[in-house]
Amino acid sequence: MLYAQGRAMKYQYAIFSKLTALFILLLAVSQSAFSGMTISGTRIIFPGGEREQTVRTTNKGPSPLLVQVWVDDGGKNDDINKIKVPFTTTPPVYRVDPGKGQSIRLIYNGMNLPQDRESVFWFNMLEIPPMKEGAKETDHLELAFRTRIKIFYRPSVLKSSSSQEIGKLTWENLGAGKGIKVNNPTPYHFSFDSASLMSGTVKQPLAVDMIAPFSSKVFLPENKGSVSGAISGAVVRVINDYGSVIEYRLIPASGNTLTIERKLQ
Repeated sequence: MLYAQGRAMKYQYAIFSKLTALFILLLAVSQSAFSGMTISGTRIIFPGGEREQTVRTTNKGPSPLLVQVWVDDGGKNDDINKIKVPFTTTPPVYRVDPGKGQSIRLIYNGMNLPQDRESVFWFNMLEIPPMKEGAKETDHLELAFRTRIKIFYRPSVLKSSSSQEIGKLTWENLGAGKGIKVNNPTPYHFSFDSASLMSGTVKQPLAVDMIAPFSSKVFLPENKGSVSGAISGAVVRVINDYGSVIEYRLIPASGNTLTIERKLQ
């Protein structure tokens, strides 16, 4: 009996020890799960005709970091050593101390790109924190963080910007629960922060996405429910070249179309 109790106590202690270790590990992860590196800006506009742009990165964390940067075309599983893109980064790998920064040269390599529209690529930054002195691989976990921002290559023949061409987009209300269709007849990409259909003061959030040049996209409702009553308009929040969000109100026009009434902010 005492032997059985002893085995039970050891088993309970083993479970408790494992749960405690798991809790400590999760706590360590939650405390470590903060990216220390930042990039100046939320997008890069690369003017056609220029050879390079500078991207500023800063370590705002408490520890030195090893950082790798590269450019890809948005593919999730591509081998970065085999991707064919029009930009190279230098330095591609660097160490940066807490509170310090590193400027990255984003260099155009001359690859042929369409000259009648923008092209989009991604600037990637991967940060790897050093293993703390004395830490063991068996009880220590460090997370690597990747930050991505868009690179818009803008040919020199394009003298405007998406925010200046917003009035050329056409908007179609597809009916209750079906969202809106956005047509982009311009050579610019349009990025959206959010969009909502309106019925009086009631909003129906829509799932938004970037719209490529000379294309269209449907913004579907984020949930199955739909606003009741007639659609009185929509509110869209567009991201400009500087990463700022500009809000516009759309009102019904002829048929099912919507048109921009005014800029709200």
